[in-house]
Amino acid sequence: MHKKEIRDQGLMGTLFWTGAPKSAVIVLGGSSGGLPESRAEALAAEGYYALALAYFGVGHLPQRLSQIPLEYFEAALTFLSNFVDQVGLWGISRGAELSLILGTLFPERIDALAAHVPSSVVYGTLDGTSLPAWVYRGEQVAPSAPFALHATAAGDSMESAIATTPSFLASMADPTAFASSAIPVEKLQCPLLLVSAEDDQMWPSTLFAKQIIERLQTFRSPIEVSHIVYPKVGHSPGRGGAGMHPVWKRWFAYGGSPAENAAAAVDWLQQTVSFFKARLD
Repeated sequence: MHKKEIRDQGLMGTLFWTGAPKSAVIVLGGSSGGLPESRAEALAAEGYYALALAYFGVGHLPQRLSQIPLEYFEAALTFLSNFVDQVGLWGISRGAELSLILGTLFPERIDALAAHVPSSVVYGTLDGTSLPAWVYRGEQVAPSAPFALHATAAGDSMESAIATTPSFLASMADPTAFASSAIPVEKLQCPLLLVSAEDDQMWPSTLFAKQIIERLQTFRSPIEVSHIVYPKVGHSPGRGGAGMHPVWKRWFAYGGSPAENAAAAVDWLQQTVSFFKARLD
């Protein structure tokens, strides 16, 4: 396994590969920030260049998920296009939201897209401010979807971990405001894999995935779309049912049973690898 730190064009990433791959996948993490290196390394073992790409919380990058310039990811696509013809995206949580947004902005540059526990809408910083999470050419990409956290737990221990899914559901009460923030997935031009968790306690990823599919159907999108649902699994099966959030410094409930989470952590990696193998050279 080869490993190289990537700092070209301001990028903060780690590239993994074995042999001489013909295609690449950009791997994007969620609201924890940092580099999703373990997923990238696992994907590289299957014959791809896998770029674990940080977008906040590392080095010169923004310290929180706020006003992230999407030109940064455009630069990553350009970097990879110098030595491969096909590039895929694999994002989890906020990274899945980001992947879908990138797929609509740069559809001709992305050849396969996997979105794990995604959002169907564009959210802001989710930290109580009104700042957008994502900007392109100095403008936010869409109005931020309504959200207000109504925590019923303190979040200062595993026993008082905060479940945020009820807050996301309550924030959908104004359908017009919610719809105005929808990601225009009808602009996607590549195969799409959606992976969701029915016991997701961070946000309602299965509902979001269904909304994505409904929008694709409404606009009669011709792309291939698959949706894998894990009934008794939480938002982050690799981390268990709850965890201390490294950015917010509070305990959050992820959901899922220990056995189901452990099985899903293995299976959705295998499913994602199979998806890319069938669609990237």
